[in-house]
Amino acid sequence: MENILSIGAGIALRVVLDVATGKDHKLIGILIGLWEGVVLSHFLSKHTRSRSRSKDPYLALATRMAIDIYLSHSVSRFALTCAWTLVG
Repeated sequence: MENILSIGAGIALRVVLDVATGKDHKLIGILIGLWEGVVLSHFLSKHTRSRSRSKDPYLALATRMAIDIYLSHSVSRFALTCAWTLVG
């Protein structure tokens, strides 16, 4: 359930940033990437404590990234988001 909420929050963040920044792909890619990195880190640490080897955090991240590339049609934004996810 929490992964579904994280997918919804990630999509909502993308829409809000698209509207707020005037579709500035560099800024959006950085902000979304940092958000994704923090969310992934949170879910991985949560699942590590419970000794669960679930792939759900990775599947949720892949779903959000697939939706992002589908909606934005921008490879540069996708690459920035992936790079900043590793940083976050």
